[in-house]
Parts: sequence; structure tokens; C-alpha cells
Amino acid sequence: MGLTAIAGALSGTAYAGPEQSDVWVGLSDDVSGFLLDEDTGDLWMTGPCLKSLEPAQQSGSSWSSRTIELVSIGRGYTQLDQHFVLDLSEGAAQIVVTSAGRGGAQAFPARTDRDCSAGGLCARLIQTQQACQD
Repeated sequence: MGLTAIAGALSGTAYAGPEQSDVWVGLSDDVSGFLLDEDTGDLWMTGPCLKSLEPAQQSGSSWSSRTIELVSIGRGYTQLDQHFVLDLSEGAAQIVVTSAGRGGAQAFPARTDRDCSAGGLCARLIQTQQACQD
């Protein structure tokens, strides 16, 4: 698939509502992480804005998603190919990120929050994160 086709496919990705998320797994800064709907695998990256990613596939206590997109670098574009693995193991949660062509996997200790409906960090992120602008 050519870069133009990839860009077209990604730009047409519908923004699905994260309000169905079951868990947030993220870093200690209370913003950077991922919202996950465990029923559908729908996945969003949280941070400065909310970014929809390719649906995640479950294997045991881990969920993985691979997202390929074009990103702007100066006046040009380059392909960014990232594979995210969210390990939700109780007491040992972690996020593993592998960026193709940019070195090996990087693992980060993570924490989870399953209070996505009322009052928890997950619920706050669902309510406050705005969709990223393409």
C-alpha cells in the first residue's frame, strides 16, 4: 500500500467515542496513556489531545495495536509505524512501544484506572480530552 493510500485510510478513520472505555493505562503524569474498550478493542492515546488508534487485539492480559501513519517533518512527511503493547497485569502493568526503524522496544512501567464512569482518572480523561486535529 502506498503512502498516499495509507494517509487516505487514516484520515478517513472515524472518531469513535471513548466513553465506552473500560480502562486507562498510562504513565505517572496522569495524562499520557491509553483508553481501551475491552469489548471492542477500540483504543485511544491520551495526552495533549485524544488520538484514535487502530483497534487492539487481546492476548491474555495484554492488548496490542499497530498504527501506521504519515507525520509531518519540516516541509515533508515520513511514515511512522508504531506497535503498542499494553500489559494490564495486576501489579505489573506496563506499556511497550516499538517504532519500526527507530531502535528496539521501549518498556515503561504503567498504572491502570478502571473507574471510567464516575470520578476516577479514566472518567476525567474521557470527559476532558479533546480530539486531535489532523
